[in-house]
Amino acid sequence: GKQDVLVDASDTPVSMTAYLAQRKAAALIGQVYNPALGFALVHNVGDGSGRVYDPYYAEFSPRIAVAWSPHFDAESVAGKIFGHEDTVIRGGYGRVYGRLNGVDQALVPLLGVGPIQPVQCANNLGNGSCPSGSITATPSTAFRVGPTSTGANYGLTAPLQTASNLIPSATLPQPLFTGINSTEGSASEALDPHFRPNVSDSFNFTIQRQLARRVTLEFGYIGRRITHEYQPINLNAVPYMMTLGGQQFKQAYANVVMQYCGGIAGLAGGGCAGANPAGSTAVTPQPFFEAALGGTGSAYCHGFTSCTQAVVFNEGIAYGNGCTPPGTTASPCAAVNPNATQNLKLAQVWSLWSDLDSGPMQAVNGGALSGPTMLNNSGQFSSGVASNGSIGYGNYNAGFASVKMADWRGLTMQSNFTWSKALGTGGVVQASSEITPDDPFNLGTTYGYQDFDRKFVYNTFFVYQPPFFKGQHGLVGRALGGWSFASVFTAGSGLPIEIFTATGDGQEYGAGDNVNFFGNENAVQIAPIAHGHAYYNSPSGGLPVNMFKQGVSAINDFRNPILGIDNKDGGNGNIFGLPYWNMDFSVRKNVMVTEGISMELQGVFANVFNHNQWLDPSATGTTGLFNPSLFGALPGSSQEQLGGDRQIEVGLRVRF
Repeated sequence: GKQDVLVDASDTPVSMTAYLAQRKAAALIGQVYNPALGFALVHNVGDGSGRVYDPYYAEFSPRIAVAWSPHFDAESVAGKIFGHEDTVIRGGYGRVYGRLNGVDQALVPLLGVGPIQPVQCANNLGNGSCPSGSITATPSTAFRVGPTSTGANYGLTAPLQTASNLIPSATLPQPLFTGINSTEGSASEALDPHFRPNVSDSFNFTIQRQLARRVTLEFGYIGRRITHEYQPINLNAVPYMMTLGGQQFKQAYANVVMQYCGGIAGLAGGGCAGANPAGSTAVTPQPFFEAALGGTGSAYCHGFTSCTQAVVFNEGIAYGNGCTPPGTTASPCAAVNPNATQNLKLAQVWSLWSDLDSGPMQAVNGGALSGPTMLNNSGQFSSGVASNGSIGYGNYNAGFASVKMADWRGLTMQSNFTWSKALGTGGVVQASSEITPDDPFNLGTTYGYQDFDRKFVYNTFFVYQPPFFKGQHGLVGRALGGWSFASVFTAGSGLPIEIFTATGDGQEYGAGDNVNFFGNENAVQIAPIAHGHAYYNSPSGGLPVNMFKQGVSAINDFRNPILGIDNKDGGNGNIFGLPYWNMDFSVRKNVMVTEGISMELQGVFANVFNHNQWLDPSATGTTGLFNPSLFGALPGSSQEQLGGDRQIEVGLRVRF
């Protein structure tokens, strides 16, 4: 009975899909849908049945398999292809349902509010306060853990609100509305009432042909389609389809970015050239901004020739493009705002919208909206609410071929080759949190390569036991008999790599704040590039090593995705990392000492060729547009490798 449920003002559980649909429908006609959200104990919701989510009873799991061994005349054309009784054709279908992890079933409904309600302070000061607004911590004023005797800003008690500050009494109200009858929360998590297991439909079709008595060839297709996959979503996503003045916000944003940054060329490398850093008339007025912000007579737009210029002034580049500070005589950037947020430069859609939504777009300030459109600006949550639902989807398709040879003169072998593709909306384990799709209103934006997608995989192994001198009679028999050799060779193409944007990982489509919510945004490739190998980029051909042939300058072949222009973002990565190969080898020698005693010597060689296998670039450090000096660099120089150095193990065994 201690689990809580996300509810609206009428104490009704909040459905993820219904909430987003209502938010979208209102935005399309220029209206606000931003109801107060709260939490109530499960027995105080609805009929008091105590169900956090609806039971699911439709798990019907059919499975069917068919096998056919054709009989053809050996002299016919079909007989020459399939043999007389040498082929088996198989097909199958099965439906299975996923397991629901206890993290979501039990733990998430305990994490909403109450004794562990999330609160945060991003500006901890040594005097015990947590300021807001323009006041920020500095190295001399920030709170530091330590004995108070070492300085005024040291202590052992962090400046977080105490329980008595959170609520007026020791009893939480029902429902509890953060920011209304308690303090504002940072980012809460809830379970969608329609949470359910995923469903996986699997298909396969194979043909197995016996080529000889000991040799078999098999090839076929394997497919999998998954629906209702686990998918957390930030309900506080930007309603970018908001339509005012006959134009959607996403269209106005895209037009301003393209004009302000000088087109695609100005966006190279994740930056913004700031072709119009002062908000000149070259950035044309956009109907959405003019209508939403109330025209030049409003407080936000006063003094500008258009509200669009006011947006550029406040959300553009501070002293952009190498300009001298304001006030300098004849400075071409004298009108640049030194307090500009740089949201246009860094593609921070969530922050840009939040700035406008916090006051300038409201009717009380001359704007067009009746109130804030987002929970963070209505004083409830500083970031939003994560709703864990079951709306993700994906698929896997593969062709394979396998050749097997069974004990031919002491040699047993098998080779397998797989050509596959795995696509989806970014499947994650159910214990994941702080994750949201690139665009909660359109999961297709996130649809792309899954992080486990390898296009090609090949492996082969053999075991060879020489058939001669098995009895090990005499000295020659003991020397030449009892040997065994085995090897495994593996190779494959690279995995998808996320090319982080200039923001980092989460704001480009307005899905989250990149503080408590993150996505899988990928930088967009704007030019052909050579990549996927370990390129030595120094003049001598040595270190540093980069996965791009052009080295760090390859950053200029990528740009930030643009809301209103890009509607696909590459899934878990839009380029692939390094291919791999490795070979292990073992040798064994059995020596018969007496009839009842034998010794076995064994040597195992991992990475027998001592092949240097580089790791892919670091996702957080060297594949982001925010790091031009290390872009694409392979980590660890020569110290970090996937295959590592050759390793040798030697063993001795005595049998008696």
